[in-house]
Amino acid sequence: MNIIDTNGISYIFEKNLILRDSYYLVPDVEEEAEMTQLIHNKRLPSNILRSSQITNFDEAVYLKHYKDILNKYGGRSFFNMTGFGDVSILATLLMLVEVFDKRVQKRLFPNDDQIVVYTKDQQLSSKIKTELANKNVIVRPVTDIV
Repeated sequence: MNIIDTNGISYIFEKNLILRDSYYLVPDVEEEAEMTQLIHNKRLPSNILRSSQITNFDEAVYLKHYKDILNKYGGRSFFNMTGFGDVSILATLLMLVEVFDKRVQKRLFPNDDQIVVYTKDQQLSSKIKTELANKNVIVRPVTDIV
């Protein structure tokens, strides 16, 4: 599963990429993507989807993690409405890992569901590595988007 942030969307628009894979936008990044589309005067490719379309998306678990991350990290501004995309990405990752772990216990097989986050945001990358160490989540630069 591929998750992309606003930097990734800008990269796709700047390079006029034709995507081969599907990528997902988490809830708060969906709103940021609308502004990015206006800035670049382009529409999102059809294979950039909403994370709420993921079969395993559990909104109650997502909101629990959103609250926890919101209270754990600074760097957000309610006045400017900034920094919430990172919170949403972290909450979505934690929710997916939790849902995948519960599903694995029922299957009795190891979890092979890898989540890849494409970003150039170093603070976000650092938080992902801290929050999701030893989980099947990796961070890649936006230049790896294909």
